[in-house]
Amino acid sequence: MRLRSAAAVSALLTLLIAAPAFAAPDVYVVNFRHAEDATSQKLDSQLSSALEMARVNAEEVVIDTTTAAKWEKAAHDAFNRDIVPVFNKWVGLPGFAAVVDANSKTVIGCVKASVHPTQMAREIQQMVSVAKGDAYISKVSSRTTATQCPDAYNKPLVD
Repeated sequence: MRLRSAAAVSALLTLLIAAPAFAAPDVYVVNFRHAEDATSQKLDSQLSSALEMARVNAEEVVIDTTTAAKWEKAAHDAFNRDIVPVFNKWVGLPGFAAVVDANSKTVIGCVKASVHPTQMAREIQQMVSVAKGDAYISKVSSRTTATQCPDAYNKPLVD
């Protein structure tokens, strides 16, 4: 009997310790990519490093348009996270990542492969602070150039 109780307590403690890993993200980092795009390939490795360095509560969502099957999976992933307008705005334009507030679903900013992973990590940290409503110190001149998003790639049809 005691052995079962000890095992139950151990399992409960493991779940409690692991619980933050299952918490809803503060932001989605939406990586728009295509396997044949050199910028996408560079961004993939830099973004992975930047997210590790940033140590923030972020979920990377990959929008891969390399094949029809990957495109469809990406559409489902966007739908499941309620970020279809972000998907629609830039699907087909590879080589950057949009940082989206997971609660409001608004785009906070973007990161590009031309930015060093350390700078990218700082920018992502600042964008997470914005999503959480925290204060942060920023160099305004570098923030606007590093986090500026590309123009919409897909425009809505006008009747």
